[in-house]
Amino acid sequence: MHFMRIMFFVTLVSCLLPGHLLRPAKALVTRKATTMWLFVEIETTVHREGVPTSGENPNERRWYMSNVIVQPEDVPTYSLTKEMFMPYFSRNVMDPAENRGILIDYGEQDVRLCGDGSKANYESRAQAEEQRKKEIEYRKNQTGNIYSFEIDFNSPKGEETSKPKLIYHDKQQPNYEKGQ
Repeated sequence: MHFMRIMFFVTLVSCLLPGHLLRPAKALVTRKATTMWLFVEIETTVHREGVPTSGENPNERRWYMSNVIVQPEDVPTYSLTKEMFMPYFSRNVMDPAENRGILIDYGEQDVRLCGDGSKANYESRAQAEEQRKKEIEYRKNQTGNIYSFEIDFNSPKGEETSKPKLIYHDKQQPNYEKGQ
């Protein structure tokens, strides 16, 4: 009789315990977040402050290609353009240029993650660098000047950080950085 009570009690307790407590312990597997790499391409229209656009003073078409960076993990991919890249570009490239009398215009639709490719990011830095090179070569045939710029969210200090640099000058385009 005493044995029957113990068996009844063990059966009752085992029915009430969650299933995972009764299974053997397994090694806890933690998945490390995959590092994703990307670059930003921004197509812009550039003109000089106070100089009306005309045949003699046309707009300059310009692409800005960022360095390859690790994709920020705290912002979803679909929000990067509006929440991070546009404000960074405005503060660190546009505002300093405006102080020199060069106005840069662009819209959200002109900002592309990893260029015109179908991917918004890459699993390796080498893949992203290769795609960036392809985008630069492709843009050389699109009638416009191409500038590189650096993205550093840890130290955004204007052109001191972004370092915009002409990497391709299209002979059919003015280059207002050189005072043309």
